[in-house]
Amino acid sequence: MQDDSIRDMFEEIKDALEELVGGIEEAVDEAVMGSFPESFVEGWEQFMADHTFVKKDGTVVQGWPVTRVLSPDKKKQLNCYGGLKVDGRTLIVQTRISSWEPLYTFEMEEAAVEALKKISEAMKRGDSFIEL
Repeated sequence: MQDDSIRDMFEEIKDALEELVGGIEEAVDEAVMGSFPESFVEGWEQFMADHTFVKKDGTVVQGWPVTRVLSPDKKKQLNCYGGLKVDGRTLIVQTRISSWEPLYTFEMEEAAVEALKKISEAMKRGDSFIEL
């Protein structure tokens, strides 16, 4: 009887460990497979931003510049990867492919929207820096 209980207990421990190891493997796989392609793309885009190429037909190929944004209180400066959004009164900037960071929380939502428009226009012009 006691041998059966010990055997059952070891089986439960074994199952729990297998489940834990499987979860760890899945988390590591997700982290590596999620970040490697992102890092590759970002590296390629940085390379393209730093270089200009002229094709045989005369077409100029160059990367899109990254716009740096300084918050109104001058406490935070972020690289804007391309995305901007307003969540309530907070202006949020896309700093990497899948990374968003709050830049500043304004007193009114309208001010956050106006700041978003200002940054968007600077990005369209190709400005490398904008101060809110």
